[in-house]
Amino acid sequence: MTYQLDITANLFDSIDFSEASAFINLMPKLGKYVELNCWGITLLTSKRWGEPLILPNIDTNDDTYIAGATKVIFHNVVGGDIRVRLYDPDSPSSFLKKPDGKPVIIQKRWAFKPDNAIFVYELDCSSKWPPGACYLALASKGPALLNFDLSDCIPAQEFVLNPQKYSQYGWKKTEHNDFNQEVELEIV
Repeated sequence: MTYQLDITANLFDSIDFSEASAFINLMPKLGKYVELNCWGITLLTSKRWGEPLILPNIDTNDDTYIAGATKVIFHNVVGGDIRVRLYDPDSPSSFLKKPDGKPVIIQKRWAFKPDNAIFVYELDCSSKWPPGACYLALASKGPALLNFDLSDCIPAQEFVLNPQKYSQYGWKKTEHNDFNQEVELEIV
């Protein structure tokens, strides 16, 4: 069953992207409506966070890992910042380095004027494309939503004990899984 969770403004603090992989397709132009496809978001549903997220049929004794495709949707985006520290394709556990030993980072900023109606959403995750460690900030005047299938939710402890199983895109066949698409890069 597909579920839509409002994560607008401070509700966004109940979402953990540290184990997530995302397809970042924001360059070079940023639209008013931004949709990120992710895998492996953790929802802070445990009582240890004070006021946990409440979801249907989800136990609040543990956080909840979404072992499936999700869409994070931001409305009325007015600016932001993205930085991706690129992984080395020959050694995915390390980063690309320039001849001077510094990391290879791609970055793009979309300027905006600060305003009380703007909320800045910040997340750190792995970027599947371009491949690397990603910091993303989106400034928005509208709602933020998270769409996912409740059947993809597992206790976070289950993910911690078996990350190879649940962080893999193919562990469970889903109709909404867009992650196995081939991407071709043309360098000009």
